[in-house]
Amino acid sequence: MGSAGAKRANVDATLLERIASIRDTLTPAARRIGDVIGEDAALVARIGIEELAERTGTSTASVNRFCRMLGLAGYTELRLVLAGEAGRGGVAGPGDPDADPSGDIPADADAGATVALLASSTVHAIRRTAELLDTADLDRLAGAVAEAGQVQVFAFGGSADVAHYLAAQLTGIGVPTLTSADVHTAAAYAVTLGPNDVAIAISHSGRAVQAIELLDLARSRGATTAAVTSSAASPLAAGADVTLATTARTATYRYRGTAGRHAQLFVTDALYVRVAQRRAESARHLLDLAGAATARYQVGPERTERSKRSTRTSNPHR
Repeated sequence: MGSAGAKRANVDATLLERIASIRDTLTPAARRIGDVIGEDAALVARIGIEELAERTGTSTASVNRFCRMLGLAGYTELRLVLAGEAGRGGVAGPGDPDADPSGDIPADADAGATVALLASSTVHAIRRTAELLDTADLDRLAGAVAEAGQVQVFAFGGSADVAHYLAAQLTGIGVPTLTSADVHTAAAYAVTLGPNDVAIAISHSGRAVQAIELLDLARSRGATTAAVTSSAASPLAAGADVTLATTARTATYRYRGTAGRHAQLFVTDALYVRVAQRRAESARHLLDLAGAATARYQVGPERTERSKRSTRTSNPHR
C-alpha cells in the first residue's frame, strides 16, 4: 500500500465496500457472487450456501473461494459479518432513508423518487468517506501541496472534471496547479516535475492505466505522489506515497459515476481547505483580490432594479 492510511481504510471499510473496491479484479463467477451480495446483503445473511450458489449460477466451491479471498474462514463467517453489519447499519434495509439505491431506477419512476434515490446515494458516499478518511494522510498531503513549487493532477474520463475543479481551487490560493484530460499534454507536464513538487492522481476504480503510468512518471522525477481512489487495494493506491480513500457503496454499479464523483469532490474540498489554512494570510489576500477583480462582472442591486422598471415600462399590459 502507498500509506498506512490506505491500509487502515481498507480494514475499516464494511464488507460491502471491500467487495465493491475489488469488483473490477474479480473473475466473472466471483463478480456475480459479489453483485448478488451487494444487491441484497440482508438476504444473503439469511440463506444457505447452496441457495447463493444457485442464485449466482456458480458452485458452493466458488462461494467458499470467494469467502477465503475476503479473508473469511468460510460462508458461515460471511453470513455472520453481513448480519453484524446489518445490526450496525452497514447493510441498508428496505426503506432506509440513508440507503444507496438497491437496484436500477425504473424508467417510470417519477422525479421525486429519482431525486430521493440519487440524494441517498450521494449523502451515504460522503458520510462514509468522511468516516474512513485518514486525516493524518490528508494533513501530510496538504503540507506537501502548501509548500510545493507546482502541483499536477492526473485524471481522465469522469474524474477529469474533479481534477479541473481542484486545479482551479489550488491555483486561486497561489499554488500553481496543472491538469489536462489529454494524456499527451499531461505527460508533457509530468516531465517538468521535481523533488519539491506534488502529483495527485484521481481515479474512482484506481485502475485507470493513464493515471497509474503518469503517477509512476512523477515518482521517477522525485515528486511526492498521492492517489484519490475508492479502492485502497488498487494499483494506483499501491504506487502512491499517500492515498486518500473515497467510498461510494452502492449495489448498482452504474451509480458510481454520481456518488463516486461527489465523494471525490468532498476529498478534494477537504484537501483544498487544509492547504488554505496553512496559507491563511496569502490565501485570504488572493481571494480578496479575486473578489474585487470579478465584482465588475456581477449584476448589482441597482442594475437589477433598473431592469425590472424597464420590463414594466416596455410591457404596459403585463
